[in-house]
Amino acid sequence: MTPAAWDAGLAEPAPLLQSWGYGEVQTYEGWEVERLELAAGLRVSVQLQGRGKLRRAYVPRAPVPATAEAVDALVAWADEHGLARLRLEPEAPSDFASCLRERGFVPAAALHPEHTLIVPLGPPEEMLASFKPKHRYNIRLAERRGVVVEEGADASELERQHAVTAERQGIKAAARHHYELRLEHLEWCRTYVARHDGEAIAAIMVARFRGRAYYLFGGSSRSKRELMPTYAVQWAAMQAAHAAGCRDYDLWGVPPTPDPSHPWFGLWQFKSGFGGELRDYCGAWDLVRSAAAAGAGEAAARLRRGVLKLVNIR
Repeated sequence: MTPAAWDAGLAEPAPLLQSWGYGEVQTYEGWEVERLELAAGLRVSVQLQGRGKLRRAYVPRAPVPATAEAVDALVAWADEHGLARLRLEPEAPSDFASCLRERGFVPAAALHPEHTLIVPLGPPEEMLASFKPKHRYNIRLAERRGVVVEEGADASELERQHAVTAERQGIKAAARHHYELRLEHLEWCRTYVARHDGEAIAAIMVARFRGRAYYLFGGSSRSKRELMPTYAVQWAAMQAAHAAGCRDYDLWGVPPTPDPSHPWFGLWQFKSGFGGELRDYCGAWDLVRSAAAAGAGEAAARLRRGVLKLVNIR
């Protein structure tokens, strides 16, 4: 099957993490990827690790649609292949957890955001009007002060900007190769770099798939933060996504609650200022068929979560 045929056959809403390109990225990051066509036209990209009795599968943002029948089909496939563990992390509302629990799944640590904001895209003036006043002001301030944003494929600049932010936030930064893989293999993926007088002061990575844009990674240096470059790059990416025909923009992770005492409350303030609908997903769930395998690979998974979870923090 061709990549285009796979992507075209995914059910709506088709998540980026089920795309052919994302599967290719994962093969370079240590997973074996199988693209399944199960009963009733169910199409699922599955990531596998381990061998023999320790073989385990992870299904990101699927099945789509998230139904009891789809889960049963995946469980049957996992049992047929003797998998020790099946982990599902569907893009389904929190109440879908009851369906998984009824089938013996137990909660697991999520690899991707369980809470996010989906911003509707539209003509620039309409979008600006939907933002909070502070965000409109900061976007216009950046424009007045001469901040310009370049769309491109600058993995090295994104690495540099994110490393500064990661150090500031006490999280592990991803290496350049991590960004290069996405720029090369995702169907559409670009960086947006904010500059002032030639100096790069913020950068983000955005992917697009089937009408949705995704803000995946980002960072900003300590220089010229008063020029609001983080607002400028988001605004540029949103306008470009709308011009390309995207319907919405996934801000890819917010804290579970807008609590001022939460360590990521600043992230909530920044992202929620762009408006959007809050989505709460049901998280990750494990079906364990072998107790000995339940913890297999968890050290690597913890390291991976440290890199990926909310890595687009500004």
